[in-house]
Amino acid sequence: MNWIDLAWPMLASASLVVGFAHVVVWFTRPAQRVHLAFALAAGSIAMLALLELAAYRTLSPGEMAGFIRWMHVAIAAIVLSLLYVLHHWFGYGSVRIAITAATFRVLALAIDFTVGDNLNFLAVEEVGRSTWWGVSLSHPIGEANPWVVVAQVSNALVLIYIGQTIARAMRKPAPIRNAALVVGGSWFLLIGIMLASAVLMTLGLPRPPLIAAPGFVIVLVATSYRLVSELVRSNRLAMQLQESELRRLRSEQEVATERACLAHLSRVTMLGELSGSLVHELNQPLAAILSNAQAAQRILRRDPSDLSEIPEILSDIIENDRRAGEVIGRMRGFLKKEAREHAPLAINEVVQDCMRLMRSELLDQRVAVCMNLTPGLPSCLGDRVQLQQVLLNLVMNACDAMQSSPGQRVVRVHTAPSEVGVLTEVADVGDGIPEAMLERIFAPFETTKATGMGLGLAVCRTIIQAHGGRIWAENDAPRGARVCFELPRQG
Repeated sequence: MNWIDLAWPMLASASLVVGFAHVVVWFTRPAQRVHLAFALAAGSIAMLALLELAAYRTLSPGEMAGFIRWMHVAIAAIVLSLLYVLHHWFGYGSVRIAITAATFRVLALAIDFTVGDNLNFLAVEEVGRSTWWGVSLSHPIGEANPWVVVAQVSNALVLIYIGQTIARAMRKPAPIRNAALVVGGSWFLLIGIMLASAVLMTLGLPRPPLIAAPGFVIVLVATSYRLVSELVRSNRLAMQLQESELRRLRSEQEVATERACLAHLSRVTMLGELSGSLVHELNQPLAAILSNAQAAQRILRRDPSDLSEIPEILSDIIENDRRAGEVIGRMRGFLKKEAREHAPLAINEVVQDCMRLMRSELLDQRVAVCMNLTPGLPSCLGDRVQLQQVLLNLVMNACDAMQSSPGQRVVRVHTAPSEVGVLTEVADVGDGIPEAMLERIFAPFETTKATGMGLGLAVCRTIIQAHGGRIWAENDAPRGARVCFELPRQG
């Protein structure tokens, strides 16, 4: 046993190990078929190493011819896999050149099995022996096959394709440039050596044993290293992107939480401003309940008692209790802080709920409300409480805008269908919005009020945008302003 008998099986084993590793990678990432192609190349290199070892040992011209024929099968698989790997890894070479090179290689493979003993020889006439580094090795001698030029054309086209890839990669970032130099450069050198080796074989001259299998294995390991490095780098980038996405989602959740807290604070502040009217709303039914209860007591103290009026008194008490419960229910729902899911709702009902909630406040400020609600509007998906908050804010702003206005104070609320869904308008007859503020009226801390904080309209814009809608303000002629918002229809 000599060093060739030890080294070539080890080269084949190393190729199979590398190929198996890339098959495992492909199984875990089926979309990255480049690893499957590379595994095919590794298996073909192992096959080439074993065939080359058998050819070095044989003394039979027939066996030598057969080994050379099957070597071309392995070389064809290597070349086709190489073109696929380079194209899908870098993609800088000409696709036409790659397809032409692959076509010539397949044609050469067909000639290998149909013309003569193999692609290199029409007939292997004898087996010669030569000594390299103390080891006697066999080499073929026979009539050259002129069709071997087809394989040489394929090899030349592969060299051109690799050269294009390297040249164009030089203008890319350093990681791509370095990978192209290592991978493309090593394959370019090896294919060039293989061209020279094929010429030596065709001429019947002995060639050194360190050309085919060892060269392919060295280049295979270098390419595998770069592929694995790229895989590790892409995994690291994917993890960084995932962490960045998690941070973004966490930040969005924090912003959403802060937005909800701000909206809740705005509702609490708004109810504080409406506290006088809400107390009045509660006082009316409570006073009626007290009055009816006292009347019932007086009737029961009479002698004899006349109970015929008691059912009517009890009905009045029940009705006023229901009215008080509705006021408290609206307040409690408005103050709730928990997150709500969007549900189908009718915008006209939301407007009517708001007007009921503000009835006493509007009476106290001597503001008349003119509602023009178009019937049969499409439903919207939304949060009823948040949309009530928007309308309450807009109506209260309209009332504030008319405090110094002479004449009748009127707030007009109008709903109508729009191209995308439903349009809602709240208009007043105040002094209007200064032109310089129209563009930034919804920005935080922008206000036309002397005592305002400038957060109400900013919260309104946030709520409407969260519903997929838009909100804007405009001045009316001859006086007043209107704020409009549009919500998309359900579905």
